[in-house]
Order: sequence, then C-alpha cells, then structure tokens
Amino acid sequence: MIQNRRTLAYVAIALIVGAALALAVALAPSGPTASSGSSTGVQTQASSELLAETGATGSTSGDPLSADPAKEEPLLDKFVSKDPFVPLGVVSPVNPVNPVNPVNPATGNQAAKIKVNGTSYSVVKGDKVPGGSPAFQVSAITSSDVTFATVDGAIKGGKSSVTVNLGESVKVPLENGKSYTLSVTSIGKSGGGGTSGHTISVLSVSQTNGTAMATIEVDGKTYADKKVGDVFSTSWGEIKVIAINVSAQTVTLMHGDQTITLRAGQVVVK
Repeated sequence: MIQNRRTLAYVAIALIVGAALALAVALAPSGPTASSGSSTGVQTQASSELLAETGATGSTSGDPLSADPAKEEPLLDKFVSKDPFVPLGVVSPVNPVNPVNPVNPATGNQAAKIKVNGTSYSVVKGDKVPGGSPAFQVSAITSSDVTFATVDGAIKGGKSSVTVNLGESVKVPLENGKSYTLSVTSIGKSGGGGTSGHTISVLSVSQTNGTAMATIEVDGKTYADKKVGDVFSTSWGEIKVIAINVSAQTVTLMHGDQTITLRAGQVVVK
C-alpha cells in the first residue's frame, strides 16, 4: 500500500516537471523569428554601407535617392545669357552707336559734264579743272549741282567755293584777277570716269524768217538749226523735232515712242 502511494507521487512529480518544461519550450523564441532578426540586421548594415558610399561621393544628404542626377539642381552658371532681341545667327555690329555710313547711292558715285570757259570736261569728285593750270577742284556732285572749290587763292568776296546748278553758267572772278565761266551740262552715274547713258540738251532756241529753229546737243555732238518735223540720227538713235516754242524757249523731241520737252540750257541724261 505504501509502495503504491510512492509510485503515484513520483508520477505526479514527473508530470509537473514535464508540464513546466513544455511551458518553457512554448515561451522560448522560435528559430524563424531569430532568422528574421538576423536578416533585419543584415539589411540595416547594407543600408549603412550604402549611406557611407553616398557620403563618399560628396552628397550631403542621407537619402540614397539624392545620388540620382535627375534630382540634382542644375548649375546655372554653366549657361550663357543671350540677348532676346538679337536674331540667332546674326552678328551684332561692333559699334552700333556709330556705324559706318554706307555710300549714298544717290550721290556717292555721281559724275558730271562741265564747261570751263567753253572747254568741256567729264569730271568726278576730286578732279581739278581746267587742264594745265587748275584753278578749281570738284568738291561735291549731287543730282542737281556741282560745287567747285578754289585750288589757290579765293573768289572775290572771300568765298573759297561756288556751287553751279545743272544747266546753269556762272562767271567766277578770282582775287588774283583771273575770271572763269563755269557751267554744268549734265549729271549722271559714273561709269569708268564719265557719265553713263546719253546726254541731251537744247543749246538755243531762235526764229529766222518766221521759222522756229533749235540747236540740240546729244552726247557732245551739236545738231544746229533743226526745225519742226526734222529727223536726225544720233548716238542715242533717231530723234524727231515735234514742237518748238520760241517764247517759252522749249523744244519737244521724240525718241521712239517717248517724248521729252527741254528748255534752252536744260540737260537730261537718258
């Protein structure tokens, strides 16, 4: 009887110890959880290494995305500013305040036919007349006049130049006692030192025995005593006199299908 009670006591103690061991095993951390903790530690270490590498490249941010070039701010000093008012491919002038003035096409290459004391000359700016012993230099030629500057001495009255209009004759007395008659017969574009085209002028308009007549000059050649209806050949071609007005001192000429009316002393270039 006593032996049976001892056996039961040992079994009870064994059950209690077994239950305690089972409870202890149940409360202990499982293998997968420990493994997960180990993986988290590895990830943390890798993140630390990545941050360290980012810092080594010069980034001041702890965020690994800051190494992305697309997220970096551009360096504005690398761009060159441009004037929005200057078209692309056009070079701005070096000195826009004082640009070089181009030659005026209306006056920059003019030439003229003049007469000095009845002698004809074809001149451009800078030429000196008359030949042999020049008294004047052509200082300017416009579409309507020629300016003559004295070479030595002055014009009576103290002037150093005189301007003669197209078709006009001017008597110019110098202080040295000499006198010159200057006239401008034609003005045109220069071409190899002379006027281009053809010059036509009416030298005189008169009346003889009731018949009106005119003396006409074409390209330096004189055609005298031409009456209404006369046709004559010139270097410009055939010209016909269709009207002469003695009182108005005008002559109307026809060249081809073109008509022109000139007064005495007037010169045109065609």
